[in-house]
Amino acid sequence: MTEPEREIIQFLKLNPETFFNRKEISRKARRRSEYEEDPHWAAAPLSSLVAQKFVEQNDSGHYRLSQNYERLPGSM
Repeated sequence: MTEPEREIIQFLKLNPETFFNRKEISRKARRRSEYEEDPHWAAAPLSSLVAQKFVEQNDSGHYRLSQNYERLPGSM
């Protein structure tokens, strides 16, 4: 798992039942200065986390920690 993926997971663990949009994840999972430098940094790591089934995406395009995250192989 990459560092950006770990940062996203740590942020989503704060509220595992809540769906967040990509912009909010990008802004809150890292320092503000890093977000301002690249506001779209979370797009690729989120896609990877969804493919690995660590994160789920709803029909509105919002993300949350997979409900069975702790049981997935390789989860932190």
